[in-house]
Amino acid sequence: PPLTGPALVGIACAYLGVLFAVAYWADRRADRGRSVIGRPTVYALSLAVYCTAWTFYGSVGRATESGLAFLAIYIGPTLIALLWGSLLVKMVRVSKAQRITSIADFIASRYGMSHLLGGLVTIIAVVGVVPYIALQLKAIAWSYTILRHYPDVRMPQSQDLPFWQDTALILALLLAAFTILFGTRHLDASERHEGMVAAVALESIVKLLAFLAVGLWATLGLLGIGGPALPPAAGDPRALPLLDPAVGSATDWFAISLLAALAVMLLPRQFQVAVVECSDERQIRRAIWLFPLYLLLINLFVIPIAVAGLLAFPQGQADPDTFVLTLPMAFGAPWLALAVFLGGLSAATGMVIVETIALSTMVCNDLILPLMLRRLRRGTLADMSRTLLAIRRLAIVAILLLGYCYYRLAGEAYALVSIGLISFAAVAQFAPAVIGALYWRGGTREGALAGLTVGFLI
Repeated sequence: PPLTGPALVGIACAYLGVLFAVAYWADRRADRGRSVIGRPTVYALSLAVYCTAWTFYGSVGRATESGLAFLAIYIGPTLIALLWGSLLVKMVRVSKAQRITSIADFIASRYGMSHLLGGLVTIIAVVGVVPYIALQLKAIAWSYTILRHYPDVRMPQSQDLPFWQDTALILALLLAAFTILFGTRHLDASERHEGMVAAVALESIVKLLAFLAVGLWATLGLLGIGGPALPPAAGDPRALPLLDPAVGSATDWFAISLLAALAVMLLPRQFQVAVVECSDERQIRRAIWLFPLYLLLINLFVIPIAVAGLLAFPQGQADPDTFVLTLPMAFGAPWLALAVFLGGLSAATGMVIVETIALSTMVCNDLILPLMLRRLRRGTLADMSRTLLAIRRLAIVAILLLGYCYYRLAGEAYALVSIGLISFAAVAQFAPAVIGALYWRGGTREGALAGLTVGFLI
């Protein structure tokens, strides 16, 4: 296919249009009382919004550096899923009983409906998640720039383009428009977005199939029974560290697994899909085994792709973070490269859309609304729905522009995994307050404020 810039933009917009159509259809069905997302499989697939561009591109990059150590980011969520029968069920029950709409709302309501606490959680979430949004913008901008040069494999150069010509800025504005269409067409007291969840479940299938396709193709090449014509891996000094069962420092494994286990429940987008969008706690039963199975499948071919990439680019012509895309390009498989582009687009846009909707809800409800209510006199609180929608839309644009600024200032310097871990460390600060709220009656608002503030400053 013609993999030119305009063609790729057209394909990406058409794909986002399909997602929007799916979301619109699911919303219409929900309005008629025939929910699509009531099905446990759709709920479990929506949880796979955890697998972002970090997973799709970054896992292979991490594996080339540290072998099997990339698995720590998935072992944590797999282990905590085994506890969901008690932990997540309890969070869902509390949230439904108290009409909780976000993680900031959850923490504030458990400590005496504290506006101060809700506002602090919102600020930590926005500051902590902005690097993660930058990571998605970087991944899509890179994949677009690389694929545009097909069949040549050329890494994007950090060029000082004026910002209005930067692909990542155009992308941020495009995603802001789509997010506004997805999540802020109207206000809903429950903050449930059935259409968005249906679209995310579809994206989860697309990114898994794309990754499995390129992984199977690379594995056949390594085995010499089809796929790319690769040199033999056995005895190759570049491939040996990846096949080594030694997995590095136990401290790193423990720390990253713990951060990932907390992130899969406490990232604003994960709380949104796992708790707010859960319509029946029986859905969690299927998620307990289907979500870990999804994580297993999407990581099945990470090592083969990493080995194939090191053999195909012995002089380091391609960044390991891009092997998933550059391998099909180097061996003349344009349709596979296009499938990878759409898979990466799914991984990144799913995260950006759900995360910015969740964050804009928190900014509106926990930062701006309390300030507005203080200033408004009694009797002037007429129909505020249009004002609140406008605030949310502005918050979505502002959050995505912050993500773009981070990408522009710092994103070039770090690998995808390093950027993601910053966000994991930030949201891990919520864990004591959330788990304490569920199981410990002695927790106080002052203790939660102190813990969050100190942890965030560190």
